[in-house]
Amino acid sequence: MALIEELNQQGNFLFRWRSYIPGVILFLSLLYLPYVPYFQGNYMSNLYWLTGAFVVSLAGLFVRCFTIGYTPKNTSGRNTKQQVADVVNQSGIYSLVRHPLYVGNFLMYLGPVFILRDFAFALVYIMFFYLYYERIIFAEEYFLRGKFKDAYLKWADKTPAFIPRLSGYQKPNLNFSFRNIWKREYPSLFGIIVVFTVFDLIQIYFQEPNLRVVDITGIWKPFHTWFFGFGLVFYIVTRLIVKTTKLLEVEGR
Repeated sequence: MALIEELNQQGNFLFRWRSYIPGVILFLSLLYLPYVPYFQGNYMSNLYWLTGAFVVSLAGLFVRCFTIGYTPKNTSGRNTKQQVADVVNQSGIYSLVRHPLYVGNFLMYLGPVFILRDFAFALVYIMFFYLYYERIIFAEEYFLRGKFKDAYLKWADKTPAFIPRLSGYQKPNLNFSFRNIWKREYPSLFGIIVVFTVFDLIQIYFQEPNLRVVDITGIWKPFHTWFFGFGLVFYIVTRLIVKTTKLLEVEGR
């Protein structure tokens, strides 16, 4: 098999599992976390650091939401079985970068890595992300070039793949749709909330031995109740809306 075909095959395989394999980074982070002391040696300072990391992940979610808010149906989707694209998105954030959703993913996973405060681990994450998504991007662009030909190539020639350019923004062709974001990105928001709640609890458990009791309330604080509770209620309510109504359906999205 020619190398170009092999890379395409690998990319399509990883494309189908792209929502799960980066979880390896989260798993490795969890294994490392018990050995990470509180930032500046106390819980409140560490909570501020954790909040900064949370903002990094939210920035990634914002990039994803901004992208999805303007995209039409059958583009920028969560499809996993095969590549799907009715048009080549070239306006909005796609006028600055070809793969904004993956930029968002990078930042979302960077948040938990940021908690570890380990430069070497961060480099491992960056390298893993690059090698993993490079194959996926190759497969996607192989598909888009074959389907849209010159229209795709002209856009790709002037638009960077991953690091956004700072000029040349073009107004999106569609209006912004908050409902489309709500329908598609509610699992991402809940996932971020779960990850940061678990990370905080793990650090409390290993950094405050006096709280190590069988009852989880020994390390569970009121903050966790409000933070995780909001995420859980939001997820359940939204999922019920999506599965039982058409409230979040948007024509052409």
